[in-house]
Amino acid sequence: MRLPLFVYSNRNLAGSGLALLALAAFFLNLIHDFWYVIVAGSYGIGALVARDGGALETQLNDEMSVKDAVDGVARLAAESQKRLPPEIAALVTQIAAAVEEILPRLAARHVVDAVFDDVRSTATTYLPDTLNAYLSVPTTYRNTVAIRDGKTARQIVVEQLTVLAAKMQEIAKNAVVDDAQSLLANGRFLKERFAEAPMFKPT
Repeated sequence: MRLPLFVYSNRNLAGSGLALLALAAFFLNLIHDFWYVIVAGSYGIGALVARDGGALETQLNDEMSVKDAVDGVARLAAESQKRLPPEIAALVTQIAAAVEEILPRLAARHVVDAVFDDVRSTATTYLPDTLNAYLSVPTTYRNTVAIRDGKTARQIVVEQLTVLAAKMQEIAKNAVVDDAQSLLANGRFLKERFAEAPMFKPT
């Protein structure tokens, strides 16, 4: 049985920590009258003051120009370095570097529009949506609770982004040699595999 997400949240952890300190003060005879009010109030203060990380600030969409898309994904990678675990941030950086190489090349060579659209959409929609879905659940929850196939949210994100980074690098190689058939196949793969960001909250 899974516990409610709030149990894992920074708000609950901070509130519980302060409440335990207040309770310890009571048992040590440091507080006496209205101790239960102090304990409850301590929890409330902790819950109010603490904050969960929140979403990454992105203004990406799948209709952006090449330059805007490249710049936006680069900003996403930079923010990921501050907000995400090292292994996830490193994968986002790899993907951003591949996007910077792929999109201008595809646009300049007028490669099949569908491939360009698939790459841009994956980079500007799937990628930020996945990262924000991951950040929308508490840190303790995403690192410890198995939510699908015995894997935590963190493991799922690493797995998905590893595949995406490898595929983006493959597309970059295809674009260099003008391998249209491989580009089309990889574009279809992106569209099918990364059409929607995974959800990590319990249903």
